[in-house]
Amino acid sequence: MRILLFLLVSINLFARVNPFEPVVTNKNNHIIQKQIFKEKTIQLPNDARILKSVIFKYQTLTSSIKEIEIPINKAIDWHNPLYLSTKIKKFTTTKVKVSFLNFYIQNHKVLIQTTNKIIRKFMLVKPFRYVIDFKANKNFLTYSKNTDTFIKKIVLGNHSGFYRVVLYLDGTYKINIKNTDEGYLLEFR
Repeated sequence: MRILLFLLVSINLFARVNPFEPVVTNKNNHIIQKQIFKEKTIQLPNDARILKSVIFKYQTLTSSIKEIEIPINKAIDWHNPLYLSTKIKKFTTTKVKVSFLNFYIQNHKVLIQTTNKIIRKFMLVKPFRYVIDFKANKNFLTYSKNTDTFIKKIVLGNHSGFYRVVLYLDGTYKINIKNTDEGYLLEFR
């Protein structure tokens, strides 16, 4: 009996009122914005004569760290610094039209013009594709269109009570969907 009483008292001593409240509170409420890489100048040591390779270490969407090695094997002059920069790619707006649906693709954003409601959305791999189901009774044949953007192909399929839009992607992305007056804006990051 004493042991049972001791256990009940000790459990109550360590219990919190709200178990979902974090034990450690963050007093720093600053939002950290990620910095986009633009350029970097690298000065090689004075004994460098042949650049064998360059290794890039990067973090993926799943926060795992990976490396890629680019072989070069070219003679260099160590007096001249190496310059690494990103090239800004200019995207033009690509419009894909189906009889009842318009897609506008630009700068890793896709605007789908529709008044139909999204009933489900999900991502598939091998190949990477984003699937969106819209609630509507449409009658059409399967439609497929290749594009020259980060969206490699758009496929529309007819199903009972809904139609499906499949966006084939050139890689993995985090996707954010916003409702707009014209339909849905998909942002791929």
